[in-house]
Amino acid sequence: MIIESIIGALVPVGVEGIKQAMTRFFGGVKATSIDDQIKLDNSEVEKLKALAELDKPIGQPSQWVVDLRASARYIGALAVIGVGISTLYVPVEPEIKVIALEAANIAFGFLFGSRILAGFRK
Repeated sequence: MIIESIIGALVPVGVEGIKQAMTRFFGGVKATSIDDQIKLDNSEVEKLKALAELDKPIGQPSQWVVDLRASARYIGALAVIGVGISTLYVPVEPEIKVIALEAANIAFGFLFGSRILAGFRK
């Protein structure tokens, strides 16, 4: 069951890696003139606008909904850290404990990684 989960999580990464390798190997889309480069840049801008439009809520949501959406990643990261640490005190299989602590490590890096790196660079 764990192998299937790992493979399922790695399939999108592998597909993206293959796409990047193909782009690097074949060169990808390249502009032949300044006008073509401007058109390519405008297509990227339009793509980002479309993605932002998909994320925009319809109407005016309550302020608590806006705040919850803004903090959802951080709440999720704290939950992952809490579950990972709780495996130290709850009897679970060692493989599950390793996976949970690794997930907590990743979430901790998401929350505090840039601050830790900034402390090392001083």
